[in-house]
Amino acid sequence: MLSERIEMKCGCVLPVVADACMIAEQVKDKMPVMDGRLDGMKVRVLRDSGCSTIVVRRELVPEDKLTGKTRTCVMIDGTVRSFP
Repeated sequence: MLSERIEMKCGCVLPVVADACMIAEQVKDKMPVMDGRLDGMKVRVLRDSGCSTIVVRRELVPEDKLTGKTRTCVMIDGTVRSFP
C-alpha cells in the first residue's frame, strides 16, 4: 500500500493496517490466540478487542444457525468479501 488511508466509493476512509503484511513467523508470537467454544465445539479464537465483526469458518456453523442474510466486510488485507 502506498498510503496510510484508503477512500472507498461511498466516501468512507479506512486505515491501512501495515502489520498485516508482516512475515508469519514475526506475527505468530504476538497474536492473542486462545482456546474457545463455538456451539459446543472446541475452537481456536483470535482475540481482538478492537474488532467490530467476527468471521467464523462456514463448516463450524450449522445450517439452522444462519440468518439467511449476507454482510459485506473489508478484510485486514484490504479485500472486500460478502459472508452469510
